Amino acid sequence: METRTEELEIEVKAATAQTTTQGQLISDIQWKLEDAENRQRRNNLRILGIAEDLEGQDTRAYIASLFKQAFLDLNGWDWEKEIQRAHRFPLMKKKQALTATNRDQSYPRAIIVYFGNFLLRQAVFEKARPNSKVTVEGVSFFSRPDFAHATVERRWRLRQMIAQFQELGAEAYLLSPARLKHMELDCLDKVWLSLVTLPSDTVV
Repeated sequence: METRTEELEIEVKAATAQTTTQGQLISDIQWKLEDAENRQRRNNLRILGIAEDLEGQDTRAYIASLFKQAFLDLNGWDWEKEIQRAHRFPLMKKKQALTATNRDQSYPRAIIVYFGNFLLRQAVFEKARPNSKVTVEGVSFFSRPDFAHATVERRWRLRQMIAQFQELGAEAYLLSPARLKHMELDCLDKVWLSLVTLPSDTVV
């Protein structure tokens, strides 16, 4: 009887180790897939703040015209050529949020813009950051990177942590795509306890 019990314990330990290894493998695969998706989105920007239906039937042409008026110092670029695709963000389920800025479904959906040239994408992003909105003929907008859904969700949660650290007098920063820097470890437990009640389906 004792020998059989020992055998069972060995089998359980082996199964547990295998499960842990498989779990880590799945986690690694998910991370690689997320990283690959972020790389595919590298030339994209999310343009936020533009009222629904303002773009009419041709979103790409509207964005090209808007950017041509907004970024006069970039008009050496051929906007019609470099703005290769543009479309509204798909309609989302009620529980999902549309943006990190306004989690109300009445807020206009982002317009996803694909640039043929990364340098132009980066120039537009630098000129239209959230803290420096661009206004053209009464239309105000700003831009954000277009990350994978899992990355966007993690960034939102990290922003909540950063706010908590700052309230505790500690410095913390969000690094691309979704990492914390300069965490004060002695504050970590307090911050974590304040966040564990966040809804599990809370996303950006």
